[in-house]
Amino acid sequence: MGTRYDQLDLDDRIEISRLRENGMSFQGIGRLMGRSASTISRELRRNALPKSGYKPASADRMALSRRRRLSRIERLNPLRTYVGDGLAMGWSPEQIAGRLRQEGSEHSVGVETIYRFIYRPRVLQEKLYRFLPHAKSCRGRRYFKSRREPLQGRRSIHERPQNAASRSEFGHWEGDLMQFRTQRGNLLTLCGRGRQGIRRGSQRGQKPGQPNSQGDG
Repeated sequence: MGTRYDQLDLDDRIEISRLRENGMSFQGIGRLMGRSASTISRELRRNALPKSGYKPASADRMALSRRRRLSRIERLNPLRTYVGDGLAMGWSPEQIAGRLRQEGSEHSVGVETIYRFIYRPRVLQEKLYRFLPHAKSCRGRRYFKSRREPLQGRRSIHERPQNAASRSEFGHWEGDLMQFRTQRGNLLTLCGRGRQGIRRGSQRGQKPGQPNSQGDG
C-alpha cells in the first residue's frame, strides 16, 4: 500500500485510537494504514485532550475547527506536498503556480497565496523560505503602484513646431525630467534639436524654468 496524503477522517481516527491502545508504535500504525509515521505522531500530539488523552470524536472536531482557520495550501495535503517539493527542487513560487495552471490541476493557486503560505507563523518552522532566491525569514514590505493623475495642461509632442521637428533651426530643445523616491529635487536633461548639445542639471520642482545647476554634455 502506498503512502496516502489525504486528510484523516473520523474512521481513520477511530482506527488510530484502537491501534495505539493496543500498544502499536507510530511506525506500525503508519505502515498498516498507509500513512507516514509523522502523520500519526502529529495527529496524536495535536488533537489529544489534556486530561482524557486522545478521543477520536473530539480529535475530529478539533481538526475540523483548525482546518477552517488554515490557508488553502495548508488544508490540502496534496497541494502542500506539491508546493513543498517544488520549492525544494529550486522552483520559484511563480514557477509552481504556473505549472499548476499548465497541468490543469484542480488545486491551482496564485503566486501571492504561495508566498503567504511560506511566511505564515505556523509554517515558518519548516523554513521553506530557505528555498526562495533571497532566503529571508521574514517578508519585506510590498509596494503597490498608485494611480497617478496626468499632468494638467501638458502638451503632446506631436504639437511641436515643424521647424523643431525637422531640426532646421537652432533654439529648440527636448527635455526629460527624472524624479527620485528617496532624494529631494529632480534631474533635468535637455537635448538640442539642432547642434546645441546636451545639458543636464538639478531642479527642485517640476515647473518650467532654468535648473538650479547646469552642465554641458
